[in-house]
Amino acid sequence: MDKLSPLAVSAAEAARLLGVSRPTLYQYIGRDDFPSFRVGNRVLVSVAGLQGWIDQQTAAKAGAG
Repeated sequence: MDKLSPLAVSAAEAARLLGVSRPTLYQYIGRDDFPSFRVGNRVLVSVAGLQGWIDQQTAAKAGAG
């Protein structure tokens, strides 16, 4: 049986994946374009959305140069 990859990760795991501190991640969570959502009291970050967000940030930087 194939192991399923997570669809969403905790804020702490998203911070680790991005290589930023949790306070920095929570600044991103406050942005409208960041792929986070709430389930009850938990803040989760979409893994696919996070990859798309990273791609957008990279493209924006490349376009600004």
